[in-house]
Parts: sequence; C-alpha cells; structure tokens
Amino acid sequence: MNKRQRKKLEVKKKFKLPNVPQFTPVERWNMFHTLSVYIAAGLRTFLSYKIYGVPAALTDDEHYTGERLSKEYLEELKEEVNELIEERNLVLPFNRNEKVSEEMKNWRNIILKMLWSFEQIRDDYPDSPFNKWHDKQFWGLLDKGILPMELEKADENGLSKVKFNGEETPQEIWDEDNVYYEKIQEGLDLFAKHFRSLWD
Repeated sequence: MNKRQRKKLEVKKKFKLPNVPQFTPVERWNMFHTLSVYIAAGLRTFLSYKIYGVPAALTDDEHYTGERLSKEYLEELKEEVNELIEERNLVLPFNRNEKVSEEMKNWRNIILKMLWSFEQIRDDYPDSPFNKWHDKQFWGLLDKGILPMELEKADENGLSKVKFNGEETPQEIWDEDNVYYEKIQEGLDLFAKHFRSLWD
C-alpha cells in the first residue's frame, strides 16, 4: 500500500466513510450500463478458465427439487449459442481435449447466453433491428442532403419535439426488435437465476 492509498484509508476510517467504489455522476445516472461493463468482463473471464462444477438444476441429482430446464429449451439454447459463436467469433478456450458432460455443455451455453445479453447492453444494443434500420435511414438521408432530424417549434410549456424526416418505422421492425429484447431479457433472467452458481 502506497502513501496515497494509506492516506485515503485513514480519511475513510476517520470520517467513517464506507469502503465502496466511487461512481461518477454519469456512471450513477446510467448504472445498468456501468454494471454491464463489469459483468460482461467478469463472465468473459469466468469462461476463459476451466469450469469444474455446474448448478444443481442442470444435474441429475435426485435430491434436487428445483425447476429443471427442459431438453427442448436446451436444444434451442445450443442452436442460438452456436449462431452467436459464429457471429461473434467467440473462442471456446477450455475443456477442448477432455470429455465434457452434457450438463457442463449446457452450463457453458447458459453462461454464453448471459454474456451475450450483457455485451449487447454494454455496446448499446448493436444488433437491435430498430437501431440498424434507423442508422440506415439516418445515413441514407444525409447522403441525399436531407437533414435527418429537426427540432419542432416549442409548445406553450417550452417543450420541443425532435422530428425524424425519414420513413415511419415498419411494424415488422418493431416486432423483430421485441424478439431481440426478449432474448436479452432471457439472458438477464438466467443471470439472476444462476448468479450464485458463478463460482469455480
């Protein structure tokens, strides 16, 4: 511990300040994004080492009485994870030369699903169908020399609306976007369900 760290610790003890990380106003304002950066990094690190155990819900332990994941769900999850690996060029770094149980594969796939969700949040939803469609519209208008957005005149309360000069978003884009956000929520739900199983 250097002098500066020691002095900070003394000040904390003197004023009984909690020993917690400090967040900037922007980090506090956008806390879910701030946390997604750390959680995504943690999950990626967790995946880079050999995993020795799996949650009880994924085993055939007869003493486990919790909800089991259905085979159909796990098959769907495997397919989605394989697509994700191809899209994102994710490397499977461990357990390469060993026989791996189905439970271990399923657990790894679940972690990848969590990781995908947190990385989507961290990167500001790059695969969102709405974001992709909107970006295409935005740059298309600029290429034509049309201002993509303009501020409408303020109302009696002084509030202004931003008007988009492109096409209205088609319903199928909204539908695809809903499916995309449901997939993100699925990864977040898995994270909440298996949070205490992230150890090894």
